[in-house]
Amino acid sequence: MGREMDLNAWRLMVETVKAGSVNAACDHLNIEPSTASRVIKALERDLGFELFYRNTRPVTLTTMGQVAFEQAQHLIEEHTRMMSKLRTDIDEMSGMIRVATYGGIAALEVAPLMVKFQQIYPDIEFDLVELMAPPPKGFIDSEGKSVDVILSYQENEVPGVRGWYVGDMPFIPCASPNYLRRHGMPRYPDDCERHIGLTYSSALRSPANFLVKDGQRLPLKWKNTIAFHSVLALKNALFLGAGVAVDMSLYHTYKEIIEGTLEPVLSGWHVPTKECFTYAQEDSLQCRRIITFVEWLVERQRETFTKLRKEITSAGLL
Repeated sequence: MGREMDLNAWRLMVETVKAGSVNAACDHLNIEPSTASRVIKALERDLGFELFYRNTRPVTLTTMGQVAFEQAQHLIEEHTRMMSKLRTDIDEMSGMIRVATYGGIAALEVAPLMVKFQQIYPDIEFDLVELMAPPPKGFIDSEGKSVDVILSYQENEVPGVRGWYVGDMPFIPCASPNYLRRHGMPRYPDDCERHIGLTYSSALRSPANFLVKDGQRLPLKWKNTIAFHSVLALKNALFLGAGVAVDMSLYHTYKEIIEGTLEPVLSGWHVPTKECFTYAQEDSLQCRRIITFVEWLVERQRETFTKLRKEITSAGLL
């Protein structure tokens, strides 16, 4: 790399002009005059022109040196502003936090928590986006913007990424009473061949193709299907009596099952339970606002999962 790419070389050049001499600049920058002279000469060599007229006191810029000085001064000022902003960004409880997760969880769980956190820290801003990939790719959204925090199901450990386990997410097959009155109750995976399946898929999940129970695993086939890419749209179709859904999380359905607006089906056969995690990149955790939010978020999520498990256990759904 040539000296023209060295910010410290340009900083020395600017300070030399401001101080009036290389020696005075060295006093300000705490470097040896002999080192400074070599840096200036190397910078001029790599640029292909001289910056200063020699043997003038104070130093005098050449025509090209004047052009270079004006641009370099602007560059140094911008760099100083950038570093000041970054240091403030690291230390202050203000600024943007971008969070990525699944659409259904975003609306029901994450958005209310962000509102509560912003009430505690009013200078925090949030941007909630759809999760497009697991870590580490998920830390860049579909528009190429960086993401600070990811809420997702379990993935393998990723270098440079820290994960917090927050709880287990069970899934329960269900349908509306209206649908079951018209089509009957499916009790075994083979029965699904006579029913309409409401399937869910996303960039991270494929439609369920098998069910498990007591160590058994059986394939899943439907008479026909209606495919959804939104959990909330699928849930609405359930209420309308459109079919049976097997991979709706209990988080989205347990209240309706307790109230009787949805009914469990398939006699304990289910999609395997998934472990849920909150993820952040190690570099992002240097920012006080992000580590504070993540630790607060994880605590709230664990409280939610603990409460959920107690409620669904007492209701006999597990």
